[in-house]
Amino acid sequence: MHIIFPIAGVGSRLQPFTFSKPKAFIKIAGKRLIDHILIKLKKNFPEGTNILFIVGYMKRQITDYLRKNYSDYFNIQFQEQKPLGYQDETPYFSGLGDAILLAKESVKDDDIFICLSDRLPINDYSSLLINYHQQKCDGMINTKKVDNPQFYGVTIVDKQGFLKDIVEKPKDFISDLAVSGAYIFSKKVTLRLFQLLEEQSKIELENGQEHQFTPIIKKLLEEGKKIKINEMKSEILDFGRPETLLEGNRYLLSETKIENPLYEHLIQSDNIIDSKIIPPVFIGKDVKIKDSIIGPNVSIGNNTKIVKSILSEFVIGDGSHLEKIISSNSILGDYVTLQDLIKNGITIGDSTFIHTTITRETYNNSHI
Repeated sequence: MHIIFPIAGVGSRLQPFTFSKPKAFIKIAGKRLIDHILIKLKKNFPEGTNILFIVGYMKRQITDYLRKNYSDYFNIQFQEQKPLGYQDETPYFSGLGDAILLAKESVKDDDIFICLSDRLPINDYSSLLINYHQQKCDGMINTKKVDNPQFYGVTIVDKQGFLKDIVEKPKDFISDLAVSGAYIFSKKVTLRLFQLLEEQSKIELENGQEHQFTPIIKKLLEEGKKIKINEMKSEILDFGRPETLLEGNRYLLSETKIENPLYEHLIQSDNIIDSKIIPPVFIGKDVKIKDSIIGPNVSIGNNTKIVKSILSEFVIGDGSHLEKIISSNSILGDYVTLQDLIKNGITIGDSTFIHTTITRETYNNSHI
């Protein structure tokens, strides 16, 4: 089985965090999103499995990182999806359908496993793979019941679990069984799948349109192909929007086994001074916390300094400095300096410097 991993897009719904890095590089609970996914894939696929990354936005950053960290296990390949154009120096692409089409020459006479970078199953992909191999079908789609189906592609199925229809982001309720980040197609249908994708790629796009993958699945159904769903009972985390990213952070922290959840060793080493930690909290390397209350559900990146702050339901990137902050339900990127602020729901991208009151002393402290 050949893995196809489209990761070319900008992740516009996660801006401003994706102005300086790919969306899959946002760090949650001590790991990048792409690390969380690839760790799951390593549990389900043998060493040497072929995995093709479709890259585009910040391709050099992605390819260097993946070669360095995962080429010892996977047989890693790359294909570049060229942007259609640029808006304010930010590229835009022609869609998931065209991204998958780029795998045509790499995948020959093999089943394909398509994995998306913004959905993470807590219990890995084993149920999808086992169910696929046990069933007589041409393909299988991972699904999960969701509370807000208008944000997803949703499936309509018969009593045997075979797909009857698939609809992208319906305005009116038709189903709450959402497509959840992974597809399998048998080698019996991959040739036809790529033919349909190629036909679609020749349709001219306008006004921000994209060549989606959902219409291709609908055509396979119309041609009589048998595609089943695998309904996940365990949680699937959605990292596609800031609010769902915070939900994913909360869940990952609850599942992460931290040997010392109160971080007594950091208190003893004076990295945490006169502060209270309310688990679950993840604290990265070389973090200093003073006169603060941290938690619950806070993820702190490496080399971050927090002083006189009260934080909960919070994600902080690497190399940031926070002083006199009271906030909840917020996300900060890497190398953010923030001082003297009481506000919930903050979203701030990388390398941002915000002070409501700037003095020589606060400026000097931020550069310690």
